[in-house]
Amino acid sequence: MKKHLLAASFGLMLFLIFAVPVSNAKPSEYDMIVRHLKTNYKAKKIKIPGMFLARFVVSMVRPAGVKSFSVTLFEDLKFSRENLDKEMQSALRNSFTGEWRSILRARTAEGQQAYMYMREEGKNVKIALVTIDKKNAAVIRATFSPERLVEFVNDPTIFGINLNSKQPDAKQPDAGADVKKAEQAPAPATAPKQDH
Repeated sequence: MKKHLLAASFGLMLFLIFAVPVSNAKPSEYDMIVRHLKTNYKAKKIKIPGMFLARFVVSMVRPAGVKSFSVTLFEDLKFSRENLDKEMQSALRNSFTGEWRSILRARTAEGQQAYMYMREEGKNVKIALVTIDKKNAAVIRATFSPERLVEFVNDPTIFGINLNSKQPDAKQPDAGADVKKAEQAPAPATAPKQDH
């Protein structure tokens, strides 16, 4: 009995040692924007089926140099269209530190808005994208290797499958083959002219 009590006490002590600093950690920029949308606009988070699996696969395969990503979708945002852009710019400035650079801010006549921030982290690049459309929003972040992305653009291959659309389609005949056949075929014999 004493051994179990001692083990439980030791486990609780370890939990408190490691859990307290984590709870005091400053939330990430991504988390701050997600919180802003939830609290200020009463946004409802949408569950994305299979997201955990997709994130795991990306972390293992790293397609196009993408090392990690997160997507959070919201619906039923309640906001004033007149103030939204100003409020979002303020929230983004307060969330993203000086290491981040604003690389995109767009707003359509219909009121759709997009904001993108970027920062370098060693050999990697981190991006954060926020889009708002009517009553829906998406917050996306990704970390990727620019070198691997360039390699993928030059040779778009995932799991050994080339995604390049320039490859000839096996179902369509090769137009050049007809020309070659015509060049190699003997000229048809012509009947000799008869004089009358």
